[in-house]
Amino acid sequence: MFKFLIIAPYRGLKDLLEDMAEELPYEIHAEVGDLQQGLTIAKAAEQQKYDVIISRGGTAKLIRQHVRIPVIEIAVNGYDILRSLTFLKEYPGKVGIIGFPNIVNGVDTIAELLDMQVMKFVIHHEDQAASAVQQAKEQGVSLVIGDVITVATSENYGLKAILITSGREAILEVLERAKETVLSRLEKHQEMAFIKQLLNTMGQGVIGVHADGSIQFYNQTAAEIFGVSAEQAVRMKWGDFLTQAQISLEADRGEEFVQVVVGKAHYNKGLLIYGKPMADGGMNYTIYRKEDIRLLLQQFRRAEEDLFSPPASQFQHFVKTDFIKASYMDRAEQWSELADPIVIVGESGTGKRSLAEAMHNRSGYHKGPFVVLYADLTPSDQLGRLLFGSDSGESDENALVLRAEAGTLYIHNIEYVPLPSQRRLAAMLQASNRRGEGAYSFTPPFRLIVSTSDDLEEKVRANEFDRQLFTLLQPHMIHMPPLRSFIEDLDHLVFWYLAEMNRSLGKQVLGIKPDVMKLLKSYHWPGNMLELKRVLKVLIESSDGSFVTMQQAEPILASIFERPAPEGALRQLVGKDRTLEEIERDIIRIVLEQEGFNQSTTAKRLGINRTTLWRKLNQE
Repeated sequence: MFKFLIIAPYRGLKDLLEDMAEELPYEIHAEVGDLQQGLTIAKAAEQQKYDVIISRGGTAKLIRQHVRIPVIEIAVNGYDILRSLTFLKEYPGKVGIIGFPNIVNGVDTIAELLDMQVMKFVIHHEDQAASAVQQAKEQGVSLVIGDVITVATSENYGLKAILITSGREAILEVLERAKETVLSRLEKHQEMAFIKQLLNTMGQGVIGVHADGSIQFYNQTAAEIFGVSAEQAVRMKWGDFLTQAQISLEADRGEEFVQVVVGKAHYNKGLLIYGKPMADGGMNYTIYRKEDIRLLLQQFRRAEEDLFSPPASQFQHFVKTDFIKASYMDRAEQWSELADPIVIVGESGTGKRSLAEAMHNRSGYHKGPFVVLYADLTPSDQLGRLLFGSDSGESDENALVLRAEAGTLYIHNIEYVPLPSQRRLAAMLQASNRRGEGAYSFTPPFRLIVSTSDDLEEKVRANEFDRQLFTLLQPHMIHMPPLRSFIEDLDHLVFWYLAEMNRSLGKQVLGIKPDVMKLLKSYHWPGNMLELKRVLKVLIESSDGSFVTMQQAEPILASIFERPAPEGALRQLVGKDRTLEEIERDIIRIVLEQEGFNQSTTAKRLGINRTTLWRKLNQE
């Protein structure tokens, strides 16, 4: 059982602890003592084998400086401050809070929620309490809330004062932290034994060499590789061990790598030794066999792909309204477990890549790489080479179909892949179909997920998309609807995105005012979910209160939602000093937005092909 000493700076805290003691699984002893008196109690208790000392505020800080026992501070939490301010809500005079930063910080938010005005006075040492109280009094404060020392000082200056007391929530929280501290210390005592056990279970050999050349650690795998037992090795010098094991080392690729030159006893083992210097001057050596090296190469390929396109999205990250679940999410989760190719259809910004990542992470291919090809952003004459490698037929490790082995190949805007490459991809998928016992089995070397913003069936009829590839994709087609088709769910979407962005941006925005939400619902959202997230991010970043108000949002939304008046649009577009190239670029972007960022329909409307459109969008 853990043994805790709690030094309470006021009597009520000791009484609360004694009331709770019987229901807690700890041995708890409580004493009353503030600051110096509390320090005296703590010093006297050092020889009594307490696991942790618990106290509050300045008393805890003072004890921590003078004793060796871990000291855990009872934090003044939001519940404690909320109780105190709620009690004073109807007080007619000026209220001030005086105390250390841990007490004063956070008052503004609670006071705002209670619609109260509270003046703050921060002190960093108990000697500053008197001057802070004097300052508060001069500014018209008639009632002070704070800790023991500030309350006592305030009363000495003739001010009313109320102590912020710690409730059961704060006590339970600090006891949990105290338990974690004790467990952490116990774990450190077991750490060395655990590390040795862990290293002995590794598939690679591990040898630790002291700065003086003696072998300090030698795991079981090393014994299997070199035929030298751990009992023998730890009594040897590193040089003698190398001689006995018929190994010589030559530095390679810098000081941290060593290359193995093996004798006849190890010539067929294909060993690689990686040496890393340690802080004390010793070396830690890891020995890899051929099978270990193959596995490392696979892991390296996966890590290399994740560096450029990490599949971070998971299904639990998506907002799942009834409409979203019914229209595509339930189907996507179910199909994730299949090996069959998937096609995701939707406008730009609907989250096609994020869904592909989630399906990869849910699938049996999740341990493999997630390889991405943006077909719409790649010149068409390079797409075949990127997918399948050189035209000579020689193996090309950079070919995407090889890089995606045992993982997922995701092709964004599959319709931009040239027909010959589409046919080759279809042939590769068909080759994965093998007749098993009474049925066909589908075991492709990688999982194929593609996305499109076009109608592939129409493209097949127009001979612009391979029919066989479409036949393979069609059974598992997921349609992601545009945001405007379920705008009634915007409140629900905004609620979850606010929670997500508060966490990532460090904000505490509680909601969006109804008039702002009405304006958001009136917009047609051509950029769909992606545009919604970007707009919300700007609104939250610019908000300095608990709610996004129309006053804050209107100038931001006006710049996004509003368009030039028709009668002035042409004059504004042409301008006085604008070049033809600049005017053309703006026209293309306006049409692109009107077409929901669908490049195929934009190109048709402008009377140009998709390659020309891509070039004009990406030219400097």
